[in-house]
Amino acid sequence: MRFLHLIFIQPFICFFSLSLKKKLLIAFTGILALFFAIILGLYLFYASVANGVWGNIPTDSKLQALKSYQASEVYSSDGILLGRYFVENRSEARIDEIPTHFIQALIATEDSRFYEHTGVDTRSLLRVLFKSVIMGKNKGGGSTLSQQLAKNIFGRKKYSWLTMPINKIREAIIANKLETLYSKEEILMLYINTVSFGEDTYGVKTASQRFFSVDPIKLTIEQSAVLVGMLKAPSNYNPRINYEKSKVRRNIVLAQMQNENYISKSQLDSTTKLPIKLNYKKIDANNSLAGHFRQRLQTELKTILDSLKEPDGTSYDLFTDGLRINTTLNSKLQIMAEKAVVEHLKTMQKAMNQQIKAEQFFKKHNQLLMNQLKLTSSYKALKEKGLTETEIMNTLKTKQMRTLYVQGGKVEKICSVIDSVREAISTLQGGFLALDPVSGHILAWVGSPNYQYFQFDHVTSKRQAGSIFKPIVYTQAMLDGKMPCDMVSNQKITYTQYDNWSPRNSHDNYEGSYSLKGALAHSVNTISVKLCMESGIQNTISLAKKLGITSELPAKPSLALGTADISLFEMCRLYSVFANGGQLPEIQSIISISTKDGKVLFQQKNKQTNVISKEIADNMTSMLSSVVEKGTAFRLKYTYGCAGNIAGKTGTTQEHRDAWFIGYTPTILAGVWAGADQPEIHFNDMELGEGARLAMPIWAKFYQKMQASHPYKSKTPTAFPDNTLNDCELYKEDNFFQKLFVRKSKTNKKTGLENDKPAEDTKTKKRKWWQKKE
Repeated sequence: MRFLHLIFIQPFICFFSLSLKKKLLIAFTGILALFFAIILGLYLFYASVANGVWGNIPTDSKLQALKSYQASEVYSSDGILLGRYFVENRSEARIDEIPTHFIQALIATEDSRFYEHTGVDTRSLLRVLFKSVIMGKNKGGGSTLSQQLAKNIFGRKKYSWLTMPINKIREAIIANKLETLYSKEEILMLYINTVSFGEDTYGVKTASQRFFSVDPIKLTIEQSAVLVGMLKAPSNYNPRINYEKSKVRRNIVLAQMQNENYISKSQLDSTTKLPIKLNYKKIDANNSLAGHFRQRLQTELKTILDSLKEPDGTSYDLFTDGLRINTTLNSKLQIMAEKAVVEHLKTMQKAMNQQIKAEQFFKKHNQLLMNQLKLTSSYKALKEKGLTETEIMNTLKTKQMRTLYVQGGKVEKICSVIDSVREAISTLQGGFLALDPVSGHILAWVGSPNYQYFQFDHVTSKRQAGSIFKPIVYTQAMLDGKMPCDMVSNQKITYTQYDNWSPRNSHDNYEGSYSLKGALAHSVNTISVKLCMESGIQNTISLAKKLGITSELPAKPSLALGTADISLFEMCRLYSVFANGGQLPEIQSIISISTKDGKVLFQQKNKQTNVISKEIADNMTSMLSSVVEKGTAFRLKYTYGCAGNIAGKTGTTQEHRDAWFIGYTPTILAGVWAGADQPEIHFNDMELGEGARLAMPIWAKFYQKMQASHPYKSKTPTAFPDNTLNDCELYKEDNFFQKLFVRKSKTNKKTGLENDKPAEDTKTKKRKWWQKKE
């Protein structure tokens, strides 16, 4: 107790026993000491931040090499922005691309003394420090544009109750450094190109395109005020979601401009009365044009950029270096292709839904539904929580409002997860690819009806090719010396060395003879297999590889009927050989890659390889023209009115699981695949599921749209062969003796082939020759 008395009580007794003068002297000395202690403490605190105790301060060299992340932009061949690749969605603008009124609005609102200070507004900084440290209120504000730039680029860290003062001092130090290294104009542009406008949008160039669909230079005064107003709190003042708040904030910005004499009182009065007119356009990976094309492009770009080096020896970065990628895609053709796919599939989906409902498909195929359900994130999340299978299924049966995709768009619907999966797998899919067959340029690429909901790409996925494979067989036959007008018997043959397999014609007619031209026009299976066997299966496979097919091909007679799984991309590349006079072009999607400064890093060069003679290519074009004029694709002209020179081929696989059509003109080649992702889901009716009904109308709609507006003209159109080329009889009936011979013929012991009667298992109504299906 005595010790405590001496330490704490005795000094106070002594102090109060002193005279008033001495008391004042001691009090003054104490206050002065406390003041200097606070000053020393603040200095030491500042020194600790400046010397990196709370985190490194960037060096001058790092600040001089300052480079913000910038999105790389992808453009169509006709100059339309298709999308961006980015870490932060940012595009850099130059000072001459920024309107004066935007800069005035920014300075008036965010830093009215911008041109006077050297990075820090001391009065504002002291005010914030006093409120944060002395009063304990974590208040922001008081930052100059230079300090905000430091925050935007280097971010902030948390230090408990010291978070605000440490970050403010750190930003002040960096701001002063920036002011010594950069001019005011440079700092202004660094800020304008890095500031966030919310929605993962950085920089005024990206923001003006997002909210008003214009480049910054075309912004009006009120639009500039809206964007500047958003900087205080991007989400709170977002005009798309908080219109009234955004308008109030915009008018505050305009008032600040008037206070700083940037606009007149009359301008203020008239502008504040205007509504905010948005022209919102969100360009991202999911909802912008040609999503599947850009998805493919990313892989190709990475390969190219890995081989290119920046001046410092590092590779260019697609996501941060602000590159400009000029592609071959034509935006007008792309829009037409997307519309054509959706329009036709929307019509066909109604018929598919009726069929699924009528036959109670999912009751019969419940396991298919369950297998797909187990792939969903909803099922996996419940499984990870340890729920039993019964509990999971009961949860997934719970109905609530959900967003579903239906052909042509999305709908809000009360349904369960199971219902949504059923809807998704019932959706008809389509792939569409358009090329310039001479240059190999990709002009349009549609991987599904809607990239946002279906990101699986049906241009590169592999499905059974069906009859679109047959031109390879006929090409090999011509290489072996046959001519388009040579007649071949239509008799049915059983191939005993291949498990007694026998091809069937879809119309169950095995009489008469067809010229090669006629057999291809009517997609006669018996003759296609016969030609393949005569040429040799391996020779046919070798030719397919030479023509650009990379998929695995089975060495069986059924190969001639397209039983191999091949992508639409491969088949379009192959058909380009026929359209291009025997030359196989290298398929290209990129024209050039440039830096943000305009330096060309990569320029694509056209490459072609001669794979067959022009004579054989022209013969094939002539034969494929007959498919359109008189064969399985006759509706293209006579129903859809597609005029002009057109060559093409339809394709339908077993049970109508895959529908195909590839056609070309002297200037453009396009291919279509249509069907469902699950092969079990298909049309039972041949009238609906064949290539001529499910796939070809998409091609027709695209062609009609293209003809109506003429957006594309090939620089090097090809010349179709003369109409009289291979002008010969397509079909010839058997005479009496030939029919007698076919009925009585036996197995040929030398070849192992057996002539057989028509199959009796399918009762198909006999058709006229012009009605014959593939």
